[in-house]
Amino acid sequence: MSSLSLPENCSKQWEILLLLISSEEKKIDRTGDSEIDTMNYFYKNEGIRQILLQWLNQMKATYAKKRSESDTATKCDEIALLWRQKGNDKFRSNNIEASYSYYSKSVTYANQTGPMYPLALANRSAALLRLKRNEDCLSDIKLAISNGYPSELRHKLLLRRADCLIELCRTVAAREALIEAKQHAASLKLSMSHKGEFDRHLCDLEKKLEVVKDVDRSEEDEIPDFYMGENEEFVSASNALQLKRSKAAGRHVLTKKATKRGDVIFSEEPYACVTLPNEGGRLVCETCCRTDINTVPCSVCSRSCYCSETCREHGLHTFHRWECSGAQFDLFPTIGIAHLALRVLLVSVSAGFPQLPPGERTPTSASDLFNGYAKIDNVQIYTRDTPPFYRMFNLVTNFDKMNSTDYIQYALTATMLTLYLENFTTFFDDLPDKIPYTLNKSQLRLFSASLLLRSLGQLVCNGHAALSLATVEEDDAKAGRTISEREVRRATAIYPSAAMMNHSCDPNIVNTFYNSRLIVRCSREMPVATEVFNCYGPHRSRETTAQRRAQLRAQYMFNCMCTACLDTDRKDFVSLFTAYACQTCKGPVLWCGKRALCQQCHAELQIDRALSAIEKAEDLMDQAERAVTVEERFEKAHAAYKMKQQVWHRHHTSLRAAADRLARIYVDSGEFSRSVELIKQNIQSLEYQFGSFSVEVAHELRKLSDVMLERLINLPQSPEYREWCLEAHKIIKKSIQLMDLNYGSWEPLVKRLKEQESIVASLLAHSRTPEHSDTIHNNLHYNLKI
Repeated sequence: MSSLSLPENCSKQWEILLLLISSEEKKIDRTGDSEIDTMNYFYKNEGIRQILLQWLNQMKATYAKKRSESDTATKCDEIALLWRQKGNDKFRSNNIEASYSYYSKSVTYANQTGPMYPLALANRSAALLRLKRNEDCLSDIKLAISNGYPSELRHKLLLRRADCLIELCRTVAAREALIEAKQHAASLKLSMSHKGEFDRHLCDLEKKLEVVKDVDRSEEDEIPDFYMGENEEFVSASNALQLKRSKAAGRHVLTKKATKRGDVIFSEEPYACVTLPNEGGRLVCETCCRTDINTVPCSVCSRSCYCSETCREHGLHTFHRWECSGAQFDLFPTIGIAHLALRVLLVSVSAGFPQLPPGERTPTSASDLFNGYAKIDNVQIYTRDTPPFYRMFNLVTNFDKMNSTDYIQYALTATMLTLYLENFTTFFDDLPDKIPYTLNKSQLRLFSASLLLRSLGQLVCNGHAALSLATVEEDDAKAGRTISEREVRRATAIYPSAAMMNHSCDPNIVNTFYNSRLIVRCSREMPVATEVFNCYGPHRSRETTAQRRAQLRAQYMFNCMCTACLDTDRKDFVSLFTAYACQTCKGPVLWCGKRALCQQCHAELQIDRALSAIEKAEDLMDQAERAVTVEERFEKAHAAYKMKQQVWHRHHTSLRAAADRLARIYVDSGEFSRSVELIKQNIQSLEYQFGSFSVEVAHELRKLSDVMLERLINLPQSPEYREWCLEAHKIIKKSIQLMDLNYGSWEPLVKRLKEQESIVASLLAHSRTPEHSDTIHNNLHYNLKI
């Protein structure tokens, strides 16, 4: 196998390579070995080392180079100039968003010690000013100047800075910026035309400044405090919690004080995290996981980016100095969760490994050190004064329950990453200073490889996806001109304190993320001595008991015995949302063997007739999309929906989708009240499936808020206007509460809802008061259970 030859596109061959080698090695079951024993065998296996090192070298030869005329793994001023020129073209044609994107590419590829970098930053600052992203504009101007922006052009940049400060209503700073611009321009020998242009711009800004009042608009996002303060005995957890250990439940979390919905019970920065490729090219800071950033790139590679110089310096010191080479040859997107295992090791080394507890003998080998770290009490390590490394090291791996093939593949991955650190970085030159004991070179490599293997097992069991909301504009024929949002994974992280929560398919908490910080809130009231449960993925509202248990056994190696899995009365609950409607009693029709029977009256469904009706309904909907007149579109779409109502049970997910589609058609055609009624029906159904405080209901309420506001804006003369105002105000407030609970007040969508609430409150204040102005509060068309 040492002469194995891989095709040039070797990034796609990693999994195949693992399968080939593990098939040779699985004859010996190594799951009973310690990490030290396993890595001692694999890292010393010369044949395996040669194959993995050959693959790494091929990855470098394939990807760590100029890939095209517009992309390279490192810096290239020619490519930076190409993107800058494209940005200029877009800027001149007033396509500012596109120009900003191209200027950002120019910033990424520009050599930071050359002239192209400050020019690209200055160009990007012009686009940012036009986009009203004033703080980002100021940052780019500062960076451009500090990186050698030409003195003969700097007066323009200084005027741009003054313009930003005026837009931000920071009048004192704006005046100082104008004076500096004037003084700098005076020091230059400007031509008459350039001086005239500068003076006109200066005069315009001075007039603009005269009418601006100094306002401090800096709004820091507020991170909610712990309920009852932070726990000294359980770091990153609330004082309302306690960490316990039992034979049946292992380490688990209980309430020691009663909590209510919305209380913050965990607030934890990750031990380590790695960003993920984002939908739509949304950039994420490698250090803090902030999204939609104005990028500050790595000074060497063009693959890593940050939200600020501060984050870049922190990332360089903590992990990127050892990852930069691998980033250049696309190693990390290829290896999945193993990237986070590497990051765990690098973060640990950057912080320095702690000494063993007092009384332990001085270790002289990797095995001694490994065993010493494992001996500390795994509950006591959660006190605030214990080094964080202990909490990471003592997370479970489930290696003892894992099949041999998976275990061997993890060991091969750890071997490959150790070879990467040894051959492509200075990691092992830096490592001796970070370990408080003297180990020889081979033992240092064995210790690192074993930590990588251990982390891989821990992350499969304890890794956490960091989510955020992404706004998506839908302008196709089916969606209409509407905006929706979806959750996207921006990072994978490890949170050792929050990892102490056991799983339930019916959790009693909700996870939110502020950049990389995990903030856990109660999703319901919890009395004293209630166990706090997270959901590891499978949820009672989305999958059957059998499906959930199979997933949990496959990844987490346990048979779920939570209340949802033991609830025999609701075993067919999820099936309800794919059920047909009984033609006799409208009850849910489910499959019983080869027959489809109503669960209420036991009548048999004529499935062929039902499928034929759905096919006709889809055909009608297609006709509606192609309709020329508004009236025909209404008629066809409404008829299609009514036909589906006759076939599908009222809680069928496809019926909800059909209602949503029709509601969008109504909105785009100005029939707001019809849209409102359909959305209300969907809210009732979502409440039944997911619960009144669920994220699904939150999104639907947000949608209802938007439609209600559109109705107010477009139909101000309606006799029902004030009732609409009252109802919209109530719905928007409830939408804010649910979005805040599920995502946090810092999310842009929550801030937008608060702006909508202010608008509706203003409309309500200016509307006339009818005789019975509170009627609408008691007579809503539907009863929200919130």
